[in-house]
Amino acid sequence: MQFRHQLRYHLIRLLRCSHDAADTHCRCGEVSIDGIVETNARRILEPHEEIRFQDTVLRKGIQRKYLLFYKPHGYECTTNRAITHNMYELIPEEFQDLFPLGRLDINSEGLLLLTNDGQTYKELMNKEAEVEKEYIVTTWHPLTEELEKSFTEPFQLGPKTTLPAVFKKLDTFRFRVVLTEGINRHIRRICAKNENQVRQLVRVRFGKFVLGDLKPGEWLRVDGFLG
Repeated sequence: MQFRHQLRYHLIRLLRCSHDAADTHCRCGEVSIDGIVETNARRILEPHEEIRFQDTVLRKGIQRKYLLFYKPHGYECTTNRAITHNMYELIPEEFQDLFPLGRLDINSEGLLLLTNDGQTYKELMNKEAEVEKEYIVTTWHPLTEELEKSFTEPFQLGPKTTLPAVFKKLDTFRFRVVLTEGINRHIRRICAKNENQVRQLVRVRFGKFVLGDLKPGEWLRVDGFLG
């Protein structure tokens, strides 16, 4: 399957040439990707990258798009359009090809980053990247020291041990927490382990991007997520 993402595959298909001919075109410097000569016929291509042979464009690149979106409470964070109350019902047609970096469950709300840039997705979703995600959480019962320690110290969640998180108590029922890992239902599960339940969970920051003045269902296009 990976072969279909290689430059060689596209050259064979678009130029109607052999494997050897595709390799030769690359070695001779006749092929460029986004204006830069590429001599490695096995290079993996992203959908947004343009392929040019000599002076002819063989494949136009797909425009890379980056979107900040406030996912409202009650909407599913999934690319499966068959599911009702899908967040894509709120996203304009021109951004329907974007996919989210991570997810928020149906009862959570706040900032989502969406893109069609596969390389950016890989970099930000890599576990080693440790991108900060910040949340404001409201609980049904008063906060306790034990709950705070469950976030600020390693905590066992099933087979996984969490990393220490930044925790700040805001008032009797609200706290702010910053996570750098992507464990499923991380916050809700820790609260439940401490005999408390989440009343509202809002992601207010993802890396350097903040929710700002966005309202539920609103979006903002940006130039990129890296740098």
